[in-house]
Amino acid sequence: MLTATKTNTHALLFLFGLLQDVSLHFVLSGCLHVYQRMIDKQEAVCLFVTHPGEMVGQLAVLTGEPLIFTVKAVRDCTYLKISKSDFYEIMREQPSVVLSVAHTVAIRMSAFVRQMDFAIDWMAVEAGRALYRQDDQSDCTYIILNGRLRSVIRKANGKKELVGEYGRGDLIGVVEALTKQPRATTVHAVRDTELVKLPEGTLNNIKRRYPQVNDYH
Repeated sequence: MLTATKTNTHALLFLFGLLQDVSLHFVLSGCLHVYQRMIDKQEAVCLFVTHPGEMVGQLAVLTGEPLIFTVKAVRDCTYLKISKSDFYEIMREQPSVVLSVAHTVAIRMSAFVRQMDFAIDWMAVEAGRALYRQDDQSDCTYIILNGRLRSVIRKANGKKELVGEYGRGDLIGVVEALTKQPRATTVHAVRDTELVKLPEGTLNNIKRRYPQVNDYH
C-alpha cells in the first residue's frame, strides 16, 4: 500500500552512488531539487526541480544502476514513495506504465545526450573472445555495461603479462583513441560482457563539447 510521506526542509532523500532502497518519489506538494556533480565544477549543480505531479528516481528503478544524482528537499515536501518491488507489481498489471515512466526520463535529457544516444553502438562479447588485439587500429572507445574484461600485453620476448581487469562503468581503450595510437594491449572477455561502443566521431563530438576529456590521459 502506498502512503504519503512528508519531509522537512533540507532533508536528503537520495545520495549519489547509492544502490540500496532504490525507489520512485512522486511529488504531491512542495518540490524536490535534483543535483549532480560536474567534472569541471567543485560543487554539485542543480539539474532540475521536481514539482507536484512529477517524479524522480525513474532511471535507477528501470535500469537497476546506482543513483547518478543527489535529491534534496529545499523546503517542506510531501511525496509518495514507490519501492522497486511495488513498481514491478504495477508494471506486471499495466505493462504500458514502463513507456510512460521512460518518457519522463527522456524529456529530462539534454539534446546533446539524446544525440549521443543515437550515435553509440551496443554490443556483446562472449566469454573468451577478444574485444580487440594488441597493435589493432584504435578507432573507438568502449564503456562496460556489465561483465568482465581482462587486458594482457605481449612483451618483446613473447611472454604475456596481465595489465588489469575491468568491470561495469569502466572505460576501455580511451587513451589510445584520444592519442590515435595502436592498441597497447589485447583485451578479452573473462565472462559474457555487454558494452557501449563510442565511435571516433562520437568521441570527437564529446571532446569538442567537453575539452576536459583530453585530460583523461
